[in-house]
Amino acid sequence: MGKMGSGRSNMINKLTGMQPEHGADEYTSISCTRDVCAYAHNHNEQRFILVDTPGFNQNEEKTKAFSKIAEWLKETYQHSIELTGVIYTHDIGDNGSSATDMQSFKLLDRLCGRAAADRVRLVTTMCDGVEQQEADDKEAALKIKWRSLIDAGAHLKRFLNTSESGWEILDGLGRTKKPLVLQKELVDEKKGLGGTAAGKLLWQKEQGTFPQVTNTCIGSFWSADDSLTVSG
Repeated sequence: MGKMGSGRSNMINKLTGMQPEHGADEYTSISCTRDVCAYAHNHNEQRFILVDTPGFNQNEEKTKAFSKIAEWLKETYQHSIELTGVIYTHDIGDNGSSATDMQSFKLLDRLCGRAAADRVRLVTTMCDGVEQQEADDKEAALKIKWRSLIDAGAHLKRFLNTSESGWEILDGLGRTKKPLVLQKELVDEKKGLGGTAAGKLLWQKEQGTFPQVTNTCIGSFWSADDSLTVSG
């Protein structure tokens, strides 16, 4: 659920060894991810499904991007597939105080819920481009802004733009799996997207309407035994 250009796709590229998408540099300030995209990768004899999601910024229709993510989350939960973790990427050079930053974090909070907060990793990116002390100071400030999720069990981590750093973050999630509150709201409670906690937040901000969340076949790409991690 990070902003466009926060390094979501780059982190997956480092984890899997894939090349950057067309139109993206190593970090990319341009979001090349328009839909929810899943990538299978084996690591230490464990099969991981890494999921890249659309980002948010002031130039995009946030409800459309959020609806795509919600549709995917709903369908996986209906197939008894739960998440190992959610990665929230944030450019260390950004102080996190913009309206877009604050709304993106609130969306993450309401999408995951307190019960699944320990499955969340708040990851600062592009840290290799700043001095150690500057990175420490910025992360200290972010801990205050992100206190609600951190107090509930989320962890702040630093991505050093290497495969080793990325896998250290993912391995730290362990193998515990939990549903997100949005999944429970959509499936167990049968709420419409606009009636969910995250949906209400966006609706109040955008004063728009949500397209109906429908199912699309996920096929046999993954199973309930896979370690499923969303990078957003």
